[in-house]
Amino acid sequence: MSRHTAHSLMLIAALIWGTTFIAQTTGMETIGPFGFTGARYLIGALAVLPFALYEYRSCSLWQEMRKDNVLMLQAFGLGVMMFGGISLQQTALQYTLVANAAFLTTLYVPAVPLLIWMINRSVITSSIWLALGLCVGGSWMLSGSTSLLSQWGDFLVTIGAFFWAGHIVLIGIVTKKIKAPFQLAFLQSILCVVFAAPPTLVIEAPLWTDFLPVFPELVYAGLFSVGIAYTLQLVAQGYASATIAAFILSLESVFAAISGWLFLSQTLTVSAMTGCALIFAAILIADVLPPQWFKFWQKHSSP
Repeated sequence: MSRHTAHSLMLIAALIWGTTFIAQTTGMETIGPFGFTGARYLIGALAVLPFALYEYRSCSLWQEMRKDNVLMLQAFGLGVMMFGGISLQQTALQYTLVANAAFLTTLYVPAVPLLIWMINRSVITSSIWLALGLCVGGSWMLSGSTSLLSQWGDFLVTIGAFFWAGHIVLIGIVTKKIKAPFQLAFLQSILCVVFAAPPTLVIEAPLWTDFLPVFPELVYAGLFSVGIAYTLQLVAQGYASATIAAFILSLESVFAAISGWLFLSQTLTVSAMTGCALIFAAILIADVLPPQWFKFWQKHSSP
């Protein structure tokens, strides 16, 4: 797979995730955040299961994990990181706007290269630093708020962003060891179902009939966001760096803000549109402009 194809797949995933914020918000009218999370990931796991079984015939994730305990921990870690991120995000959407939640979720963008630096001591280039600044600034303008962390919901999403960063970094590590995206997608999804079950049954205690009014939202969030988008991420990230992946996937904040404006009548101001433009610029700088351009610029701009 070419680099541009991989990036295009991640762009599609970001579009799906951005629009899924609407389903996540409207889907909690009759059920709680853990019930919604467990149901959507169950739908996603069932959707990807036939592909995982077919893939298993030529490449067994289970057999590889039995031979490599580190790989097993990393593969199960994907489910842990995903559940941490999605449960905090889903809970937060009860208290905060879609644009705010999308903005704070994209804080995984600066967290990813920092985590990679901590693990590998790899150099963060000038282009990435510039792109980080534009992305964080653009996302802040997109949210349209000046006191984000003063709200409980925003705080939850902020903590969740670090789980998403860990998830992206882990995918980069695991997909270099084994090419089994459908089995990994099924594993992380079914783990989210298992983790969501206790709080759903003990704390929220929904009736089966409570899921029926929000079934369309569950199908969209489960089939498209979990079944398709997360699988696309697992496929594509095997052919792209985790840092570039974080930039591209951060476009979900742009798609979420536009979706909130179109479907929930939430405000999309001039500041928000400027933020969208800055995020696009950050991705172009990180993904398109070569590092040599920045070396040339630094050389000729220095006194």
